[in-house]
Amino acid sequence: MNLAKIDNILKYILFTAIFLIPFIPFVVYGNLFFPFITGKAFVFRILVELAFAIWLILAIRNSEYRPRVSLVLTLSTIFVAIIGLADFFGENPIKSIWSNFERMEGWVTLIHLWAYLVVVGSSFKTKKIWGNFLNTSLLASAILSFYGIFQLLGFFEVHQGASRLDATLGNSAYFAVYLLVHIFLALFLLAKRKVWNSLSYVYGALILLETFILYHTATRGAILGLIIGLGVTALIVALFEKNQPKLKKIAIGFLVGIVLLVGGFVSIKNTGFVQNSPVLKRFADISLQEATTKSRFVIWDMAFEGFKEKPILGWGQENFNYVFNKYYNPEIYAQ
Repeated sequence: MNLAKIDNILKYILFTAIFLIPFIPFVVYGNLFFPFITGKAFVFRILVELAFAIWLILAIRNSEYRPRVSLVLTLSTIFVAIIGLADFFGENPIKSIWSNFERMEGWVTLIHLWAYLVVVGSSFKTKKIWGNFLNTSLLASAILSFYGIFQLLGFFEVHQGASRLDATLGNSAYFAVYLLVHIFLALFLLAKRKVWNSLSYVYGALILLETFILYHTATRGAILGLIIGLGVTALIVALFEKNQPKLKKIAIGFLVGIVLLVGGFVSIKNTGFVQNSPVLKRFADISLQEATTKSRFVIWDMAFEGFKEKPILGWGQENFNYVFNKYYNPEIYAQ
C-alpha cells in the first residue's frame, strides 16, 4: 500500500471522528455514574484523542495540515496554559485537573477542547467543509429538537421536572444553551445566503422549531439571552446598516416588536393566563426580591471575597466550595 493511499485512509478516519462529535449529545450510558454526563465526556475525549493522533501523523508528513498562527489559536493556547497554572497551584489540584463524574470538566477536558480546536482549525481549509460541518451540527440539533417534541407529547420521559424539556442532556438548562447556540448558528447561515432557496426555508423552519423548544425548557437565562442577543443585533443593524435599507427597516420593526412584547408581558404578568403557565410564571416571578435572585447576590459577595484573597490565578477550577465554606454568609440560609 503506497503512502498516498495511507494518507487518504487516515484523512477519512480523521474527518469521520470530527463529524461524529456533533452527535455526542445523543450519548446516554445508563450504567455509568451521572449517565447524561460521563458517557458524553468519555466519547468526546476518545474521538478527540483519535482525531488528534491521526492529525499529528498527517501534520508531520504534510505541511498542509500544520496549524497556522492566528489570534484565536494564540489566545486559546495562552488561556489553557494560564488555567493549567491556576489549577496546579490552586486549592485542590487533583480536583481542578481531573474534575469528577458529576461535571467531567477540569483541565483534562479543557486540553481536549484545545486539541479539538487545533485539529478542526488545521484540517478544515475550505468554506464547503466548514459548511458541511455546521450543517451536520444543525442536523443533530434538529433531531434533538424533535426528541423534545416527543417529550412534550408524552412519548419520552422528561428527566427534570414535569414540564421542562431536557432531551438526552438530562438538564433543561444544558438543553437550552445547546439550542441557543444552534439558533444563532442557523441565523448566521441564513444571513450568509445570497440566494433564497430550499435550504433557506430549512434554516428558517429550524430556527422556529428550536425557539419553540427553547421556550419549553423554561430556562429564563437562555430565553432572555436569545431576546437580548437578537435585540442587540437588530439595534446594530438599525444604527449602522447603510447598504441594505430593507434590512434596516426589518431590524427597526424587530426592535419595536421586542419592546411591544416585553411591555405587553409586563402588563399581563399577574393575570391567570400567565400565572397558570409553568413557563410564563417563571418570567413573571423575576424580581430583585425573588429568593433565587437574593441568594445569588449573597453568593456573589462571597465569591468577591474569594477573588480579593487570590486575584491573580484564583483558587483553581471547581474549587468554589472552599470559597463558599471560608466566606459563608448565614444570610443565605434564609433564601
